[in-house]
Amino acid sequence: MKTLIVGRSSHADIVVADGSVARRHMEIVVTRDGRYYVTDCGTETGTWRVVGMQDDKEVWEETRQSFVHPDQPLRLGSFQCTLNSLFAKLSPITVEEGGGSGGYRDEAGKATPRPRGPVARDPRTGEIVRRRL
Repeated sequence: MKTLIVGRSSHADIVVADGSVARRHMEIVVTRDGRYYVTDCGTETGTWRVVGMQDDKEVWEETRQSFVHPDQPLRLGSFQCTLNSLFAKLSPITVEEGGGSGGYRDEAGKATPRPRGPVARDPRTGEIVRRRL
């Protein structure tokens, strides 16, 4: 597996120079079987993905964690992209090394607010959660 950080920071693996994108906005995990799992890093503007069409318009869903297709439209803040367009900024070797549905919902499927403030990765689940101070 390979994890790539997307954000405005010069330390991100994929740098997006857009003011609506957080310094550390999203993580992309390239799984061993070649799938892509994205996780929002607790940003104010959120990470969004297109989940379908309705009346010839794209239906966007705020996504906390989700598997996505390389050509599925994403929005980081107001910056629109696909994983393919983000990967175009990388050397082919970087992507090749790594080889359901998300949303802000609790374990019972109930909608929950996006975490604000300091966040951390839960060591048991790998989920980005609010850091307890």
